[in-house]
Order: sequence, then C-alpha cells, then structure tokens
Amino acid sequence: MDPSVEAARVARPGAFRTAARLLALCMKGEIWPSTLGMVLMIAGSGLGLLQPWPLKFIVDSLTIKGPPPGFIVSTLRVLSRALPIGNHKMGLIVLLCAALLLISLASAAVTVLSTWLLISSGLRMVFKLRCRVFEHIQRQPPAFHDATTVGDSLYRITWDTYSVQSLFNAGLVPAISSSVTLAGIAVVMVGQDWSIGVVALVIGGLLLILVQRLEKPTTNLSTRVHENESRVSTRVEQTLTGIRAVQAFGRENYEANRFAQQANESLKANLRLTLLQTAGQSGVAALFAGGTAVVIWMTARRVLHGELTPGDIVLMVGYTAMLFKPLETLSYTATSIQGAVAGAHRVFEILDRDPVIRNSPTARPLGAGVAGMIEFDQVSFGYRADQSALCQVKLMIPAGSSVAMVGPSGAGKTTMASLIMRFYDPVAGRILLDGRDLREITIESLRRHIAIVPQEPVLFDASIGENIAYSRPDATPEQLHAAARSAGAWDFISAMPRGFDTPIGERGVMLSGGQRQRISLARAFLKDAKVIVLDEPTTGLDAQTEADLLAALKRLMAGRTTIVIAHHLHTVRYMDQIIVLQQGQVIQSGTHEQLLVQDGLYRHLYDLQSQPHRTTAEVS
Repeated sequence: MDPSVEAARVARPGAFRTAARLLALCMKGEIWPSTLGMVLMIAGSGLGLLQPWPLKFIVDSLTIKGPPPGFIVSTLRVLSRALPIGNHKMGLIVLLCAALLLISLASAAVTVLSTWLLISSGLRMVFKLRCRVFEHIQRQPPAFHDATTVGDSLYRITWDTYSVQSLFNAGLVPAISSSVTLAGIAVVMVGQDWSIGVVALVIGGLLLILVQRLEKPTTNLSTRVHENESRVSTRVEQTLTGIRAVQAFGRENYEANRFAQQANESLKANLRLTLLQTAGQSGVAALFAGGTAVVIWMTARRVLHGELTPGDIVLMVGYTAMLFKPLETLSYTATSIQGAVAGAHRVFEILDRDPVIRNSPTARPLGAGVAGMIEFDQVSFGYRADQSALCQVKLMIPAGSSVAMVGPSGAGKTTMASLIMRFYDPVAGRILLDGRDLREITIESLRRHIAIVPQEPVLFDASIGENIAYSRPDATPEQLHAAARSAGAWDFISAMPRGFDTPIGERGVMLSGGQRQRISLARAFLKDAKVIVLDEPTTGLDAQTEADLLAALKRLMAGRTTIVIAHHLHTVRYMDQIIVLQQGQVIQSGTHEQLLVQDGLYRHLYDLQSQPHRTTAEVS
C-alpha cells in the first residue's frame, strides 16, 4: 500500500464528519428526488401510526356500553345514507375495518413510491462516486500504482463506493423514518398515560446507549473486513493474471493454499463482525422484551382500575410492538453506518490523494510547431528518498535525432524515459522540450506529442482496430489502415476473417508476440508524435520477426526525435547517438563506432553479446 494512503488511514476523521462529507459529495443532483422520497417516507410512517386506532375502537365498541366517540358517530350517520352498513354496532365494525384496510393500502402505496425514489437516488450516487474514484485513480502517477495492488484499487472502485448507498439507504433514510415513528409512538403513549410513555422512552434511551457502546468496535471490525476483502481480491487478481506461469510450474495447489489462507483471514474477520452484530441485536431484543412486559403489566393494571379502556391495552400493546421495529432498525442502522463509514474512509484515502504529477498554475500547452529537442539539465531522481536512480544527468538530444540508452539493468534507462513522459518529476535539475521546462507544459499537451512503444505491448480486450485507434480515437479508416501498413501489420490483419474488427482477447492473448508488438507499433504510427520512446521493442522475438520489426521502426523514427532503450546492442548500431548509463550516471556517449574504439563499458557489453554462448541475462 502507498505510504501516503497508510498515513491518511492513521489520521482518519470522525464517523459523523466522514458520513456528512460523503453525502454532501454525492447528493448533488439528487436533492429533489431524495427530498420527495423522504417526505413520502415520513407520510408513510404517519399512516403506519394510525393502524392501531381502528383496533382500539373495535375492542371498545364490543366491551364498553355507550356510544363511540363523536367523530365516529358523525361518520356513521353520513355513511348510513349511502351504504347498507346494517345496525349501529355492525356498521361501526365495518367502518373501522374499512378504515384499517384503507390505512394499510395507503401506507403500502406511499412506502413503495418513497422506496423507489430513495433507492434509485442511492444507486445514482454510487454511479457518480464510482466514476469519480475511477477517474481519480487513473490520474495517479505510476508511483501510486507501483505501491498499490490492482486488487486493492479494484475493490475500492467496485465495492467501497457502495458505502454511499449503504450510508443513504441503510443509514440516513431508515434513521429518519425510525426517529419519526418513535417520536409519534412516544407522543401517543405519553398522551394516553404519561407513566407508560416514560417507560417507553426509558427503553428507547437504554437501547440507544447499547447501540452507542457497540459503535467503535463495529467500526474497527468493519474496516478490518474491508481490508481483508481487498486482499482476497488482490490475491485472485494476481493469480489469474499469472495463470500461465502458475500452470506451467504446477503451482496450482500452492496458490490455492495461499488463497485459502487469505480467504480464511477474511472469514475470521467477518465472523467476528457477525458475532458482534448478532450479540448487539440480541441485546436489543432482550431489552425490548423486558420493556414490553413492563408496559403490558402497567397497562393491564390501569384497565383493571378503570383508568383505561380495554381498547387502550390493545392500543398500548400495539404501539409497544411497533416500538420494536424502529428500535431494531436503528440498531441495524448504526451497524450499517459504521460499515459504510469504513468504506467511505477507504474512498477518501483515494480522493484526498492529490496527484503528485499535475499541471502547475503557469503551465501552458505546446503549440503546433514542436521540433522535439530534449535536454536533461543536471537531472537527479530517486524513487525513494534514500535511493538515487539518476545523478546529475546532463544530456542534449537534438530534434529529429535518434538516441539509444544502453547499460546494465537498473542503470536508469527506463527512469529517463519515464521522466520524459513526466510520469515522475526530477528531484533536482530540469528536463526541457524545445527549451521549455516540462513542468511548464500541460501534461495533456506534452503526452499528446510523445508516443511510446513499450517492451510488453499494452493491449485491451477489444478489436484490432480499436486497439490501434487507442492513441487517436478520431482517426479515419484510411489513417488506421496506413498506420497498420507502416507497422507491417496489414498482411496478418487482412488475413483474419474479420480484419480490423477481429477481437484479440484480454491483453491480446489471441495474437502472437510479434503481432502484438506490431499493433503497438501501429498505434505509435497513428499518433504521429514528434517524440518516440521505444522500450526494447524487439525483446522475445524470433530473428525474422525482429528484422521485420526493425525495418518498421526505422520508418517510424524518420524525422522524429527517438529514444530507444536497448539491451541488444546490435539494434542500436545505426543510432545518431548512444548514451551509456551505469548506476544512474552517463559514463559514455557517442556513435557505435566511436564507443567501440574506447575501452569502456559499451565495448565490454558489445564483446560479451558478440559471443553466441553468452545470454542476455549474463551481459546485463
């Protein structure tokens, strides 16, 4: 994990602050549908509070002599003129049953509509947050991706972003609904009998205290669950990415055991969280059961003393039963909020991480007339503070020239290419393009004028045409075809049944190594940039394929500033300039012929590679 992410984890803000920040970030554009949904939800809660009243009046009408309340008598008189509701008692029961049915139907209808509005708002929030996190992650420099596993980033984008829906739909919404219901129940019960109402409030207070006590351990365990699930995702991603090596070396059982070990850690964390949640919910249920027994006992005494009607005991018991649902919901809500906050923390660890490589306020785009002159002016760089990859490198690459960078592995060749692309910034010195510091050029403009052909072609699970056009999405079919011809890819593409529309699978697995490299080369031709970076593009190819590819590379290099990173020295003999690097310093420079007459590292490497029994690994 990136150290900056670890540092952010140590200094996490409080749960309430994080939750409020996440909702404020994602609720833009969702105010009206979510507000309407909340209003309907509160209306549904209010209708639900009316449901025990018809039952109270039915019981009272059957057990107490005398007329029912005045508003019921008035309603019966009006209805008796239009409906055959029979005698007074039966008419009253019919009226109350109809009222109960209408209240239930209205409550259900309002609940369905409010649920749809609120759930759809929550899902749209997930969509917005997911897009934002993905965009932010892909704008992070290579240093971030070097230190962060793909599985961890994938988990944050795919699952941690659901924290906003959990927070909204399983946290804020039920918290408001349950609070309104609890307030309504408390008002009614206190209005009927203040002592019973106080008991109900005490029960609620004790339950809330219990929930608060569970908050911190639940948050910690939820965070641990998220982190373990992320590690499981990372293990799966790494194993499946290297599945050919796993199978080739017969390491299936080894990888299965590693996965099982990581999955077991996730299982144990989930079990601990489940145990805590279950214990908390059981405590809520036990406390509620005791409180309900007290309420029933107190209400029954009032009825026996004639202080309340038999219908009141039905009313009180009904509201006491209704009391459990919002309290139970609040206990679940607290757990959901803590789990959501754990995911939100992980989301903000990404969103709060500003890209190290970004446009300065004074940066300006490159104009149309880019020549391609590159200068390293006393450049020093290290991937870590205690590690130097380049040390005071001074180098001039004339516009339109070809330069090869050679040297042992770890000498700094790829680092220099990465600095030209501005994947990193030097810690000292500066790099200039046509006399302008790269930091004074907008990143988008700079990279638009540089094309890279990596050692391992980066291809996507799409068609051949889509992969070539990745460097220039607005290219015409004619331009696409011309790039394929220039790269020597036209023949094998044309031979395929679907031509440029042929899918190539993930990472181009349906193509040979040479075909993949030609697609990558065609992409560079299509971009038509003034600066070309070639990172050992012929590695792993047979002699004929390498010869064909070198011919295509010469066509690509014509008229462009070209930087070639090379281990095979026979591929760079015709370069305008060869730079020899060792331990981050330029120790030799010149043409192939000039360097051969010097008794230096280049001649030593060339002599070693000229011996057929020596391998590339040995000379690097």
